[in-house]
Amino acid sequence: MKKIAEFYKALGDEVRLKILNMLSAQEMCVCEIFDKLDISQPAVSHHLKILRQAGLVKDSRDGKWIYYSLNGDVFEEVFQDEDAEIIKCYSEPIRRKLANLPPSLVRTDPAVCEKLTAKNRQAD
Repeated sequence: MKKIAEFYKALGDEVRLKILNMLSAQEMCVCEIFDKLDISQPAVSHHLKILRQAGLVKDSRDGKWIYYSLNGDVFEEVFQDEDAEIIKCYSEPIRRKLANLPPSLVRTDPAVCEKLTAKNRQAD
């Protein structure tokens, strides 16, 4: 029950819903996420931590970069005791969408992150 509560609690915040929406279109690095939101990098990291703990988001490390994407297995992980066919109805469309998402721009050009970070520092 605790996992289910964390799942729904994570969905109960507008910023986290915006992050999930962005990640439904593309894998992203923190710098790409906070560039699109009007909040600080530490605030984005806090929201990503909550989303990770709830199982909604997964991360992968490549050198000093951490990339975030939606977790296509979230329904199986959170709702383990539910009917497998019902879970499959939720998870399969998400998995199909995730299979075709483009990678983070930072993966192909790490300088993108420095540019976005510098741009946001100038805005402050």
